[in-house]
Amino acid sequence: MSNERTVAWYFAFLPYGVAMGILSILVPLYLVEELGGSLIDLGTMVFVATASVIPASIYLGRLPDRYRRVRLFILASFLGVSIVLLLMSVTTSVVLFQGLYVLMNLVDYIKGPSTRILIAESYESSGRGSVLAKQSFVEGIGEAMGLALCSFTINLFGYKAFLSLTGPLVLASFFLALFTIRDPPLYIERFLDRLDRQVVNIETFSFNLTERGTMSPGWRNGLSAGREPNMGLFGLGRAFFSFAASNAFTVLPVYLLVKAGFPNSIIFASFLIRSIFGAASFLFIGKVIGNEGNGVVKLATGARVLLVLVLPAAVLLPMPFSVVAVATLLSAIAFSWSLYSVGVEIVTLTYASPGSLGVYDALTGIGGAIGSFTGGLIPTLYGFDALYVVSSVLFASALLIFFIGLRK
Repeated sequence: MSNERTVAWYFAFLPYGVAMGILSILVPLYLVEELGGSLIDLGTMVFVATASVIPASIYLGRLPDRYRRVRLFILASFLGVSIVLLLMSVTTSVVLFQGLYVLMNLVDYIKGPSTRILIAESYESSGRGSVLAKQSFVEGIGEAMGLALCSFTINLFGYKAFLSLTGPLVLASFFLALFTIRDPPLYIERFLDRLDRQVVNIETFSFNLTERGTMSPGWRNGLSAGREPNMGLFGLGRAFFSFAASNAFTVLPVYLLVKAGFPNSIIFASFLIRSIFGAASFLFIGKVIGNEGNGVVKLATGARVLLVLVLPAAVLLPMPFSVVAVATLLSAIAFSWSLYSVGVEIVTLTYASPGSLGVYDALTGIGGAIGSFTGGLIPTLYGFDALYVVSSVLFASALLIFFIGLRK
């Protein structure tokens, strides 16, 4: 891709990001306050939506590799999501809203692996971290814009007006993608990556075997340095991380409304600050991460172990200190997500075999589905404080798995 084309296709994700920024906080509040649903309804909806993607992702994740038409699948995803969002904005039934939300997640999923393959097959491995970060930055800026709109005008226009806006926004992304995204001319970059790693490993083995005419004392260390991650444990770690994140954050907007007593505008503003900080962090990460994702995955996971434990204490502070504390914690959580998401994508694109992206997404989906359900169940039965203790333990479990699986 030329530089001009590269910049252009990034911005196809901007209106989509605006819509997702609105939906990230609007959907829980809309279901509970506008439609009269409960926390159990919310947790069940997100659980079913995430769980339904699990079997689908194994098949859908293979389609871009199988047909080598990433552009087609990205366009289909944008168009389908815009139609479903239009239907969601006109229904008044909790059950129908839940069903449409599940359908939206299924249609939206295919965009993820298609975009990753587009990047993997269009750029050399040394530059993918930067490209992933830049694309995430553009999408993150869109999310911040969506949250900003809600923060300043939600009380003026209401939930329904903003939900009605999301469909046209995603449709705008469809038209931008139609004119800016092109399929890679050849699907060979990941094959060359695997070939290059094998050559390096053979050279390392040969050097250590023949150094000074015998096996050198550093032979074992030399081979260890070239060892690939245990991708089975890596997938399990992704599942636990997703479990912990969904468990902690599925009902977070409702938590801030009920437990902290934040007005709707303050809730959106808190997530707006988080979104701006998270988007900006991608610029920093893109410059320093290179093509090494193992370390940042562990760093980001470890940070979350502590951050979710501190969150319940932040809401106990008097206003406006609680608002400042929550916004600061959410910003730190967003930064940890930026690290984690780019690191995970680098490891996955570097070491996963073609056609297997859906498997890792399925493992992530399993964790997310369980966490979405427990995120609504635990605070209903035991209170919100227990929710964040459990989430911290789950993040610690993911960290342990990553330390074992990503050891080099």
